[in-house]
Amino acid sequence: MRSFCLLLLFCLSSLAFTAQASFSVGSQTEQMESFFKVTLPYEGESSVNQTLVEAMAVLLIRLTGQKQFINSRVAKAYLKNPRAWLKTYNIVPRTEEGVLIGKNIVYTFLGDKLRQEFHQRFVPIWPMHLRPKTWVLGSLEQGGTVVQLNDETLLYRVDAEFRDYPKKIRLPISLPLSTWSFPEDSKKIATVVQTILAKRNQDYLLRFQVQMKGDKKNRLTWSLYDVEGHPVVLGELLGGQISALTEQMFNQVMAYYVELGELGTHHNRVVLEPILLTIHNIMNVQKMTEFEKLLKSKPDMIRSVELVSMQAGRVQYRIVPQMTYQKVVDWIESWPQTVFNRKKSKNRMIHLDMNSDAF
Repeated sequence: MRSFCLLLLFCLSSLAFTAQASFSVGSQTEQMESFFKVTLPYEGESSVNQTLVEAMAVLLIRLTGQKQFINSRVAKAYLKNPRAWLKTYNIVPRTEEGVLIGKNIVYTFLGDKLRQEFHQRFVPIWPMHLRPKTWVLGSLEQGGTVVQLNDETLLYRVDAEFRDYPKKIRLPISLPLSTWSFPEDSKKIATVVQTILAKRNQDYLLRFQVQMKGDKKNRLTWSLYDVEGHPVVLGELLGGQISALTEQMFNQVMAYYVELGELGTHHNRVVLEPILLTIHNIMNVQKMTEFEKLLKSKPDMIRSVELVSMQAGRVQYRIVPQMTYQKVVDWIESWPQTVFNRKKSKNRMIHLDMNSDAF
């Protein structure tokens, strides 16, 4: 009777997973459709053609993750005739906090056609699931006074608003709701960054400061830190408007992320590509639950755990690591509950056999 109940529970879990997967597919389809929509301010019918070219440029940067791509011969062909790739456009109200302040124009491009065209031209699309999440700590310094750029202060410092561009190019960023602290002592930075990123479930920390010079050019300095607290990219920019400086900064950050994804590894830093973990010989839901708890027991090691499939005593998980691939392998290999299968395991894939004697 007990075996029958466990089998029934396992089947019900499979059904629940199937329903969850169906919902996930629907959500991914919706996200993909919105990926090919670009929203810009509407300034009258005469501006539609001009803003259409701008919208295509935004889309090309969004798809590739590379600002310099729009200067290529391939990109110029798309920019020359953007209507060939346009599905529809709509004029919609633009509101802020429920108040109508104008209109936007929403361009919807032909996603399937563009993906096929990119594939034929060997132009890689930077997928959303490989885009790191970035925690942003920004500030302004003027006359010896420092103002932190969080959700609270950006309500009145509209001159320092920098979030529109990363939103436009689909670069996932988050920032604090209110004040924050960051150490000046370089010896403490790594530990603080590790703590912040683990607590906030973020992949990188971007810290920048704009020194406002009045009549002179503003100066922006920035540092990008990985989950181990190491500075992986540094930058310094001079210019006028803060939005223009931060746009250049985000383009450089995005270029680093794209390069990181292409290389697979970068100076032994953490790569945020998922790992597919397969556990064999699991015959009931109880054992599966125990392994899930084990995977989630070290959030500093594993960022997220997603059930992929269950069938014939085999369970697969997609896990996103906080540490390097090798560190995750070493940790999993130390489990007494499993036997690590080196013959089947390879880069980004791990195979385990359940060790029933260990339970």
